[in-house]
Amino acid sequence: MGTARRGEDGRYHGDLPCRWCESLLAQNGRRRPKLYCGGWHRTKTYVAWCAGLIGGLF
Repeated sequence: MGTARRGEDGRYHGDLPCRWCESLLAQNGRRRPKLYCGGWHRTKTYVAWCAGLIGGLF
């Protein structure tokens, strides 16, 4: 499992796992950490969250 650290300049260095598939994403000095491999994994996470919320109501 990788870890990313925020440096003195406010940029992230290291690797973080994708929130959907757990593959490591290199941060390469980004200002905001990259949390997903791509837009599709971000969408899947949002849909799963909505389904869980709606399913919890019934």
